Amino acid sequence: MRILCGAMLSLAALSLASSALAQVPEQPVLLDEIVLPTELMLDGVPFGGISGLDYDAANDIFYAISDDRAQNGPARFYTIRLMLDGGEITGLDVVSTHELLDVEGQSFAAAAIDPESIRFAADTGTIFWTSEGNAEGAPEIFEADLDGNVVRTFAVPTAYIPDADGKGIHGNLAFESLSLSLDGTSVLVGTENGLMQDGGKATLEAGSPARIAVFDKESGELTAEYIYQTDPIRVPASEEPNYNDNGLSEFLVLDEDRIIAVERTFASGYGNEIAFYIVTFDGAEAVTGLETISGRDVRPMDKQHWFTIGEGDFGLDIDNIESITLGPVIDGDRTLMIASDNNFNRAGQFTQFVLLAAPGL
Repeated sequence: MRILCGAMLSLAALSLASSALAQVPEQPVLLDEIVLPTELMLDGVPFGGISGLDYDAANDIFYAISDDRAQNGPARFYTIRLMLDGGEITGLDVVSTHELLDVEGQSFAAAAIDPESIRFAADTGTIFWTSEGNAEGAPEIFEADLDGNVVRTFAVPTAYIPDADGKGIHGNLAFESLSLSLDGTSVLVGTENGLMQDGGKATLEAGSPARIAVFDKESGELTAEYIYQTDPIRVPASEEPNYNDNGLSEFLVLDEDRIIAVERTFASGYGNEIAFYIVTFDGAEAVTGLETISGRDVRPMDKQHWFTIGEGDFGLDIDNIESITLGPVIDGDRTLMIASDNNFNRAGQFTQFVLLAAPGL
C-alpha cells in the first residue's frame, strides 16, 4: 500500500489524486440476500451481532465476528459458507464457531471486550480483529490464530486511550473498522468518530474527524495516521428514545490508494441509512503521532459518494450494516458482501447478508 507522508502534496500530486478519485465504479446491482432471525441459536448461543466480515477466496469461506461483549455467550467469530447458484443465495452454512480468548488464553469476562471487525491474512493463516474497548475503555488490536488464541497485540497510540482529561476515544466510537493492505504489509484501523481531543461526535450540523491509523503488519509499529471526515447525521430522531448517530462503521482496502468507506446513520423513528464512499489517501495530510489536531487546518482524506442504501433502496429492508468484504467473482464481476449487526434485538432487527455485483470494481 502506498501511504503518503508529510504535510501536503504538490499540486501535480493533487491533480493525480483527483484523477484517481474520479474512478468511481458504476452503482452495484443487487444479486440476492439472506436474512436470519435474531431468535436463531447455535449450541445454546444466539447467532448475531455480526460487526465484521471477511472473505477467504482460496477456501470459499467468510470469517464473521460477533460484537457480543461476552454477555450472550463467549466472545466469538464464525466461519460461514454461502451456497450459490449463479448470483442466487440458496443457503448459508455456519461451518464453525470459535471463541476469542484473551492474552492469557482465558475466556473474556462479561463486558471486558467489544469485538468489532475481523480480517483474514492468507500469508500467515491468522486473523486480525479489533475491540472498541476493554474493561478500562481502551481500544485494542489483536492478531489471533484460527482457534482464537492471541498471537500478539498491537501497541495503540496514547492519543486513543481515554483518560479523565477528555482525551482518547469517545465511548463505543472506536476501532469499528479494520482492513489489510493488498500487499499484506499493513494493518489499517479506523475510529467510528473523532477522538475527544480532535473534535466532537457527529451531529445534524457537522461530521466528525475520525482517524485512520496504519500499522506495519510485521513489526506492529504505527506508520501513518489520517483524518476521515464523516458526514453529519442525515436525519433527526422522530420518536423516543430520540437517538441518532452517524459514523464510519467499516472500510475495505480497494487498491494501493483507495478504500471503500461505509458510513451508517441511524435515527429512532427513521431507521438506518448506509452510505458508501470511494476514498483516497492521495492528497491527505498525515497526522502521524499527533496527540491532537485541534487548532490545525488538516486536509482530510478525499471521498466521493458511490451509492446509498436507505429503506426500500435495491428492494431491501435494510438493517444495521456494519461490515463489508469482497465476495466471489460471479459472471466475471467482483462482488461485495455486506452484513448487519442485529444488536441481539428481537424487536424488529435481524441478521442480513446482502450480495451485490460490482461491475468495474
